[in-house]
Amino acid sequence: MKKLWQVCLLCRLPLRGYRLKEHDDYDGFEGGGKTGESRYARATLINSVGRGIFFALSTLYFTQILGMPMTLFSMFLTLSAVAGLAGSVLFGRASDKVDAMTMYRVLLAVQGLGLIVYVITNNFVCLGITMAVVSTADRGAAAARGPIIAHISQGENRVQYRAMLRVVSNVGTAVGSVLSAIPLTLGTRPVFVALILFNVLTYFTAAMMLRNIQCGTFAHDRPRKSGRMGLVAVKDVPFLLATAANAILYLHDGILTIALPIWIASAAAIPSSMVSAMLLVNTLGVILLQVRFARGTDSIRGAGRAGLRSGLSLCVACMLLAFSKETTVWLSVIMLVMVAVAHLCGELWQSASAWSFGFEMSSDDLLGEYQGVLNAGADTMALISPVILTSVANADSPVGWWILAALFMLTGLSYGPIARLAARTRSK
Repeated sequence: MKKLWQVCLLCRLPLRGYRLKEHDDYDGFEGGGKTGESRYARATLINSVGRGIFFALSTLYFTQILGMPMTLFSMFLTLSAVAGLAGSVLFGRASDKVDAMTMYRVLLAVQGLGLIVYVITNNFVCLGITMAVVSTADRGAAAARGPIIAHISQGENRVQYRAMLRVVSNVGTAVGSVLSAIPLTLGTRPVFVALILFNVLTYFTAAMMLRNIQCGTFAHDRPRKSGRMGLVAVKDVPFLLATAANAILYLHDGILTIALPIWIASAAAIPSSMVSAMLLVNTLGVILLQVRFARGTDSIRGAGRAGLRSGLSLCVACMLLAFSKETTVWLSVIMLVMVAVAHLCGELWQSASAWSFGFEMSSDDLLGEYQGVLNAGADTMALISPVILTSVANADSPVGWWILAALFMLTGLSYGPIARLAARTRSK
């Protein structure tokens, strides 16, 4: 099978220069065997198409097709997010102790089974419990991705390979979003169910594609010190500081999907189509530039530089937003395009910085645990960000944007000291 960038034309430019490996032999890992970056990337692409479909239609399916009250749906989403926080840490730690790929495949299957429950029952309590289980499995699988990448893409290639996976995921999600237009247009339950079952198929297909890959564990590479009991990551002060800084920068996700649409809608002079234009700039930018922005971040100090650039870029985006309502229509449009570019740069550098901190600040035998804690920090911000950002976007005054700009700037500036502290503690 041709390499991934030959399968997906959109990926050819951003993946140029990154060589996917079909099979690599590993000695010394439990389970051993052969694995391949290419196969894992293809499985990610297939699964991302299904996820893109479900993300686009899930709200309408639960609230309109199944008739779930919006307040109940919101409560279930919140509870599911909380369950996901626990799943991220617990399954992340578990992935350090068992074969991470096997656990990842099981969690993919659990998500597929959960989606089947969505189409065979109308019981709201059952649906709410299933949403929590699916969320837990989803965040657990995300945490397990760290040890998997560590096994199939070693050394300095880890961050570059993770960036490539994000490109692949975005391409798949974009394709899925386009396909979701079918049920959204027709609005009938059979069509919704058909595409949800297609998503189920992508989960099971991805799990089957990875069936012959065994990652083993790194646990035996170095004996565990007697003092390393419980969660080591939550006792690692430099890493917790990096996790907190990363969580603050992760506010960028809500700015694009929550705050900007509200802010633009409240400005009569700004065309509403700017929301779609900015989302398009972001999607294409991630696909074309993520691998490039990840270069040079394969060290703790490189991660610190990327974090600084991210904070300053997001600061600029917020300052531009503060001025965007008080100008002419054309100037507002130009400023929003500049916001989209600054936001994109901040997002790309934040992602690269987070991946590098997750890989470089952890020993190989604790990668899953560290990834789980890092993801839990970002997920916590995603949980509380709607309250923060709706308050900023709904305000008559741009003061909220100035506060966010200052917060991003201070957070970006904190990355240098955090990186130096982390490098110093790990050199001992």
